[in-house]
Amino acid sequence: MADRAADWSPDELRVGLTAQFERDLSEADVLAFAANSGDQNPLHVDEAYARATAYGQRIVHGALQVGLASALLGMHLPGRRALLASTNARFFKPLRFPCRVRVSGELTAWNPAERRGSLRVFVQEAESSVPTAEIQMGFALHEERREAPAVAPVVPPPPVSGDRPLVLVTGAAGGIGSALVARLAQRYSILALIHRRPLVPVAPLAAAVQADLSRPGWEAAIAEALGGRPLYGVVHAAWPGLPTGGLLTTPDDAVEQQLAFGALHTIRLARFLFAHAPPTGGRLVVIGSIAGTIKPTLSLAPYSLGKAAVENAVRLLAPELARKQVTANVVCPSFMPTGINRDSTERTLLRERALVPLGRLCDAGDLAGAVEFLLSEQASFVSGQVIGLTGAQL
Repeated sequence: MADRAADWSPDELRVGLTAQFERDLSEADVLAFAANSGDQNPLHVDEAYARATAYGQRIVHGALQVGLASALLGMHLPGRRALLASTNARFFKPLRFPCRVRVSGELTAWNPAERRGSLRVFVQEAESSVPTAEIQMGFALHEERREAPAVAPVVPPPPVSGDRPLVLVTGAAGGIGSALVARLAQRYSILALIHRRPLVPVAPLAAAVQADLSRPGWEAAIAEALGGRPLYGVVHAAWPGLPTGGLLTTPDDAVEQQLAFGALHTIRLARFLFAHAPPTGGRLVVIGSIAGTIKPTLSLAPYSLGKAAVENAVRLLAPELARKQVTANVVCPSFMPTGINRDSTERTLLRERALVPLGRLCDAGDLAGAVEFLLSEQASFVSGQVIGLTGAQL
């Protein structure tokens, strides 16, 4: 098998194109697949057990054969631009090992406008040419485009200083969070809350705190980082992802996670800010979405529900936080080609841009500007508001 993936362009693809490769499957290959996948069924890994079955010896996992078909798709046809979208496999007979297999595929459908197609793949015993599996694979071609540029500081941010107000930014390692850190670090001392990914070097003088909002103990980690200093503001930009589908079909845990980030984590961050804000007051700014209550989306129903919970949580928190001169607001950007939308295709970007009367997509600078205003003294009487960055969309 070639080490370098083929690179068929959309214009070159057509129904009827074929590709194939051969390779040996050894006991080591099957045992390695069993270890990596966790499928240690004795029919694949226990020779004594397999001999006592009707198969007479160990057989190759069906999923390993699907993996061979995936190799054909990703390395040969269409190659490096391929993104697997669906599989449908049939297995005609057991594939015993060690053996040599031939994996051959034919492009059976191709839609150049949608950049989607189907590949039919056969796995065969090379010596006998008897097929052991047929795998239908739906695929799309991903596009190569640059990530939307983050907002760069106009001037290099000064070192984290006790003389400047301290702002906590959650989700600081994400596309949106890192842009906010870069912009706000010009004026504030930043505590950048990260989870798994490291803080990107867009504002290296911000102080990173690693903690998980979904697990106990994050309050103690942030309090330790504060070192007794007051916390002026919290910008809550963390979000767990973008599940698709409706509420009837989305698993409960995915819905619960969206609601937790929208409501429960927002409330806990508000409590933390209330306890650590200076006597002169503070700011809570939560990043929502127009997919909340402004323009809910049925195909992103769990996400819309979570973002709607953000808005109502902040509205209800605002009167309570006002007792300590802490304001609370939500900024709801429209579609942005960064963060959870960073993998959007050019077709998606064109479609979303066409929906905006101002003729362009919301960018990180638009969002950072709104957040910066809400953190400022000029916004001291703005609280309990949901501000939509819609570009005049209705």
